Parts: sequence; structure tokens; C-alpha cells
Amino acid sequence: RSAAWLKDLVAKTKHDYAVIIAPFISREGAEICSELGVGFIDLSGNCLLNLEGLYIERTGYPNKFKKPREIQSLFSPKSSRVIRWLLTDPKRVWTLKGLATETGVSIGLIHRIATALENNLFAKKELRAFKLEDPARLLEAWREEYFRRAPKWARYVIRAGPIEESANELKVSANLYGVRYALSGPSGAWFISSYLVPTVIHCYVDVLKEEFLNELKADPVSSEGNLLIRVVEQENEFIGSRLVKGVYVVSDLQLYLDLWAMGGR
Repeated sequence: RSAAWLKDLVAKTKHDYAVIIAPFISREGAEICSELGVGFIDLSGNCLLNLEGLYIERTGYPNKFKKPREIQSLFSPKSSRVIRWLLTDPKRVWTLKGLATETGVSIGLIHRIATALENNLFAKKELRAFKLEDPARLLEAWREEYFRRAPKWARYVIRAGPIEESANELKVSANLYGVRYALSGPSGAWFISSYLVPTVIHCYVDVLKEEFLNELKADPVSSEGNLLIRVVEQENEFIGSRLVKGVYVVSDLQLYLDLWAMGGR
């Protein structure tokens, strides 16, 4: 946005070239500057100057001014609940009070999250409202942090069968014993788009009951297994879950985070 404004300003004046100076210009920002014909110099070592008879480009230097702890804190269990709501509707302008009401998080924490988002150029805050400025980069930052502390899954072996049949047996057992559940990983993705046929079910539950496992004839194992279960801490993983082909599947956002953390195809 600053690059576009500068280009427009240059067009209205006698000057021929504009240069943005900032603590750090991201890869995406550098590409935008290049496309618009605007130069940049940042204090982290990156630059682009493309004048008549002069071309200097240095890229790939990391941000010397980022606040890793502040960014990491955005994805703690309580804060990530807010991030989930923001990324679900990235174009929405939120008031601090409205977001606090929607998420059930204190307005004090909402204010700190909004400030951290603005400090790291993820959002722009105006008075008591704010809006995401770079949701793609925010999702990328969360993805990397999620991968760093990917959830641990309890492993079980159940009778092997077609994925839809196994998922339905899990659903029946969950309903019978009052266990809230939602599929994720490749098995959850299969219900959204059956591109690959998974051999393992990944499932979030709110509580792990012995009767539930007994009904499935699930035996714990130390490795491998074809039923992987994780008990959620604050039910964040259930936000946005929906009924697909008769079973509950986590949101697309949670699917993306889990699939990225699991690796493979």
C-alpha cells in the first residue's frame, strides 16, 4: 500500500523515482515494490535500487527487528483462539469489544493481541477497531510455529477397514458415550475431497473414555497404529468443525495446520 501511494505521489511531482526505507521489507513486499517500480532499503540488509545506469539488489536477509517471543505468543492456546476467528473472516473489520464477545477472551488480551499484530505488520489498528492487513503471512507464521510444537497423538490399533466405515464406527462410539470428536489430517481431508485414500484416522476428542476405546476395540501401541487421538485442551480445534458425509471434520484452517505439520503429500 505504501509502495502504491509513493508511485502515485511520484507521478504527480517532478521526481522520477521513489524509495521506501523501513526496518524490514518482507519477500512479498519486495516483489510488490519491484512490480510497481519503487525502490527500497531496509535496516536488515535488503535493498532494491533500479535507476538509470544503476541496479542494486540484495534480498534474503532475515528481519533483525522481529520480536519472536511476541509472535510466538500470538499462537498460544488462548491467543490462537482469537487468531482463528480473525483468519476465518480475514476481510472483516473488528472492534475489540466485538471480538472479545465472539471469542470469549478478555478485552485486555484482545488489546494485547491487536497491538502485537500491528507491531508485526499483520494488522492495522484504528481507534477501537482493527483489520488484518496480511492474513497470508499471519497464517504462514502460525504454520511455522505450529510445526515447531506440533501436537502429540496417542496411538491405537483398531480393526482395519475402509476409511468411511472406520470413521462411522468411531462416530457411533463417540455418540454412544458422549465424546465430542472431529477428524483431522488425511482422514479429515478425505471427507472434504477424496483425493488420496488414507490408512490412518486422526481424531480430536474432548475427553478420552475407556468405554469409547473398548467399543472400538482400540489397543494402545507405542508407534505406528491406525487410530491417532488427541485430547484437546481448550476446544480450540473444534472451532469451525462441521458435519461432512455424516461425520464431524475440523475446519479447513485446522486441517491445513495439521496436514502441514504431518508432512508427506
